[in-house]
Amino acid sequence: MAHCNTHTTPALSPASNLSASADRRSQAAAIRTALDEAAAGINAFHTQILSSVIAMKEQGLHRSEFGFSALRDLLLSQFDFTYNTAGSIAAIARLSGKFRILAKAATTGTARIDQVAYAVRQLDQTPAMRLFARTPFRTPAVSPFDASVECTTPEAMVAQYCQHASFKELRRHLDELWASIAEESELFDELGEQSLQRLELTETGNGMWHLEGTLSEATGRLLDKYLKTACPPPRQEDTEAEADTEGGEGLLPAQANRNAEALHQLLAGYGSSPQAATRHGHTATLDLVVDIETLQGKDTGRLPLLEGQPISVARARLLACEAGVIPSVFNYTTGEAVELGRAMRLPNASLRRKLELEQPKGCAWHGCDRPVAWTEAHHIQHWADGGLTTAENLILLCRFHHGRIHTTGWSVEKTGPGQAIITHHDGHEAGGNDSQGCGCSDWRTDHDMDTEHQGSDWDVFPTGLYRSEWSESMKPELDGMAQMIERDRAINAMRAAKARCRANFAKPDPESVAPIPVPVLGCPSGRLLGEAPQGHHTMQRSSNLRLRFGPLGMPKPGIRPPPTTSHRRPPEPRPDRAGQPQCVRALPLPRCRRQFEH
Repeated sequence: MAHCNTHTTPALSPASNLSASADRRSQAAAIRTALDEAAAGINAFHTQILSSVIAMKEQGLHRSEFGFSALRDLLLSQFDFTYNTAGSIAAIARLSGKFRILAKAATTGTARIDQVAYAVRQLDQTPAMRLFARTPFRTPAVSPFDASVECTTPEAMVAQYCQHASFKELRRHLDELWASIAEESELFDELGEQSLQRLELTETGNGMWHLEGTLSEATGRLLDKYLKTACPPPRQEDTEAEADTEGGEGLLPAQANRNAEALHQLLAGYGSSPQAATRHGHTATLDLVVDIETLQGKDTGRLPLLEGQPISVARARLLACEAGVIPSVFNYTTGEAVELGRAMRLPNASLRRKLELEQPKGCAWHGCDRPVAWTEAHHIQHWADGGLTTAENLILLCRFHHGRIHTTGWSVEKTGPGQAIITHHDGHEAGGNDSQGCGCSDWRTDHDMDTEHQGSDWDVFPTGLYRSEWSESMKPELDGMAQMIERDRAINAMRAAKARCRANFAKPDPESVAPIPVPVLGCPSGRLLGEAPQGHHTMQRSSNLRLRFGPLGMPKPGIRPPPTTSHRRPPEPRPDRAGQPQCVRALPLPRCRRQFEH
């Protein structure tokens, strides 16, 4: 008989539950204390190491004694540091002479080395940013974390963020610093981006297509936002249900595969939409938030926000003209939204049609080949400054030249339907009648500017980007691409020169050259070629000659020439030394003579 043993777990009493929870709390407190002590110890060690590395760098010991020019390579090869730690310490030590406040915050332990390293790298990207970080404020700014601390420079404010803020807040503060000093350099950045952008679509042969390219920031933002909107990731409950029913692991599909599917949805949905031909019925748009006074260019101290990120006022004025951006303009004092409306900002369908009929060749820039479908309506007087959305105040420009017009010194004067004078004024804003010139020596039209830059590096890129418009941040990429283009041009020119040399000095083809005729001796009878023989004796003589001699007058083998009758008297034999006459041998007649005598 089988016996069944059942074991029951006794229920815990409330006192036991309290004891267990108390043990978990005490255990968590002990772990927290241990982690705090470990973190404090690690940070203390980092400060000591950083101080030693800074001293080594100031005295040049890393070169003279260790034989390394790069501090990070020294820390990685000679000491057992991790890659991130060595990079952070090396960055702070290398820039400690430029940013002393941030270096002091890292060496005293008031800020972590990773945040300080990120800050000094961002502040050291351009000379303008380095100068701005050390330029004193007009009035000291109070720290947002400690009211008793006053910051005299932007670097001191960044040090406060490194000490008290999270990494996300520090990065946002540095982005705001970039936007505050960017001004129109962001517009030149966009010109460089548009010159570097490319898109190539190639069929692979197996039914698939290969898409490769580089997009500008604005184009990339629009595409990225649409990809995330058109094909969002599945919800958590859907993923768990799919994993339970199909036995999968519940992993989301790859991001690249989702992007490809979203792109298919974009092309299929937009292509079948009745609004596809209008071009201005965009699905994905960017949100721009700015107050009206800031948009008008007044010094308000506030910055526009594009998708929540700070941008310069110059770029905001440009984006406010485009259809892919919906500006939200409000009154900062009252907080009331200023209802400008899409109809006041963008031309409606009938007005757009009128502008396209007046400008059928496309962009108004001289020599630009961009079609009219790629153009944007530019307000000659900005709509934020009171400019009307009428045909008299609008001109069609491509996206590149539209961005160029918004930089300093350019002006547009409309002289007729679809016609405009575009001029540039160095060092001052436009004024007066541009068609007659402003009277200064710097007055130049768009055609004059293109002619002036011709022969330089301005025509390397298909957009016509001037070298003077190369922004500092985009210059390495633009310079590298320009060198590649020049190298390809030189290689193609050398190949063309080699091809021409081969064509000029190559040996002639034997099949294409006519053969040289072999010279043939004339007829022995003296007749002309094609002339009929005359008389019986002549025919017999000719037949005898053909039998005895070959085609070149050579005697045929086996036939001896007949004896000849000479009109000369044969020579008499001469006696030799013994007095006996010698045998006389008749010399053969010349060949031509034998022929004629026979």
